[in-house]
Amino acid sequence: PVDHVDQLGPVTLADHQRDQEAVDVIEIGQFQKRVATTTIYVTHDQVEAMAMGDRIVVMNKGSVRQIGTPAEVYDDPADTFVATFLGSPPMNLIEKGKVVVGFRPEHFLPMAEAREKGAATPVRFRITNVEYLGAERILYGQAEGGFLDSQKVISRMAAHGGAALAEGTVQEFAVAERDMKFFDPEAGTRTARVPLG
Repeated sequence: PVDHVDQLGPVTLADHQRDQEAVDVIEIGQFQKRVATTTIYVTHDQVEAMAMGDRIVVMNKGSVRQIGTPAEVYDDPADTFVATFLGSPPMNLIEKGKVVVGFRPEHFLPMAEAREKGAATPVRFRITNVEYLGAERILYGQAEGGFLDSQKVISRMAAHGGAALAEGTVQEFAVAERDMKFFDPEAGTRTARVPLG
């Protein structure tokens, strides 16, 4: 049997009820698994989709853009629409000649952290704004030099440590090469990796 659920009421209430919504989403997911039925859950909330779905379908204007597990769709977006639809803040997308380079804010890190993942491309990052969100910080700023020169970029990282990451400072950041995605600038679809020299 297949059930269809179209945005359950308690799950789509105002933002101030987000904690209760998380419990509701978990309970709905557990119920669905207990009754062992396929459920098609329709939502515009990316968090609900990622939390509840074994597989998700990302659609735009009636067209399927990508189908996969939440991890597949988030980590390997098929196109720039999916890359910016999933994730908050969305994937950084930088046009470089005949390619668009994408990387998630949580992959744009201080140099030492990025290099722990292997080969990394360095970027000088002028921090213009810091949002402290309890468990994490969102850093907004502009790249200086390198392949991202003058581009606005966003970093998302754990809130602990890194006291030197303050507004107005210039820091050495990097993106691990394995975390970069490449897209065709016209079609927006994924394309082969290109050198960024």
